[in-house]
Amino acid sequence: MSFYQENVNEMTTLQLVSQIIGKIKLEYAHQQPQWAHVVLDITPRGFTTGLLKQDEEIFGIEADLVHNRIIIETVTDDRTIDLADGKTISSYYEDIMTATRELGLDISIYSTPQEMKTTTPFENDETHHHYNPEVSREILKWFQYASDAESMFLAPLRIRKAMPGLFWGTFDVSCIAIYDQFEPFADDSKIIERAAFDEHMIEFGFWLGDDKYKHPTFFVLPYPFVSDTVLEVDDSFPEDSYFEADMAEYLYEMKNGRHEEEKEKIVQFFKASFIKSRQYLDWDNQQHCFNSLKMNRNKR
Repeated sequence: MSFYQENVNEMTTLQLVSQIIGKIKLEYAHQQPQWAHVVLDITPRGFTTGLLKQDEEIFGIEADLVHNRIIIETVTDDRTIDLADGKTISSYYEDIMTATRELGLDISIYSTPQEMKTTTPFENDETHHHYNPEVSREILKWFQYASDAESMFLAPLRIRKAMPGLFWGTFDVSCIAIYDQFEPFADDSKIIERAAFDEHMIEFGFWLGDDKYKHPTFFVLPYPFVSDTVLEVDDSFPEDSYFEADMAEYLYEMKNGRHEEEKEKIVQFFKASFIKSRQYLDWDNQQHCFNSLKMNRNKR
């Protein structure tokens, strides 16, 4: 069985925890295009909101998957909430809301999960209560691996961008290259999509697997979405790359686990997909993206 198949309950519970934390960031971070302000930063120990502000109070929240806890910090105080097997999402929600009040924060969020099969509000969710420290640390290692591989490709590109982070709605680690051409989403009633997809862009991402794709998988998604065609996969791609027409994405599945030497192939996959996607989107003067940085190489 794959990592996803063996640990789907633990992954779902952790995603719901990330949604509670992410929805707090959604409400208290400065807004950015493509929802870039809602992503949770990947850290050495887990994922975090980074610096937030509620009225005059500075605060931040981190899920520490190494020490199995949630940490809520202000300038003068902090609270810790244990991550534990058997603890329900309703308990996490109550504990987080109580801790923020004790710290002098007046926090409120929309408590229904987004972009998930479950729609039970956090305060009523007694179903999801699975936690395994080893599984959480393996998830963290995958997220750190994906963030580093995506940064290897995107960081030096001379283009407007959103750097890698955890999009908690879909529980994927993604980053975006954006082209300055407005392209409104067709259905303005879709609250998430109309803000996520309103400019030409190419998303580079990673998810842990799902019911169809059993293995951790990297993807590249151009917008406007590809329709009525299949984008080319040629010798510039690493072996086993393919374009999935039903998803309008390039895919590269990690069927052999996580290895450092594989990152060069992932970067190759991103670059080849970027070139084919920008050709499809008819972006001008994109060789500029690859002009070298006039910097001495650092120790990275």
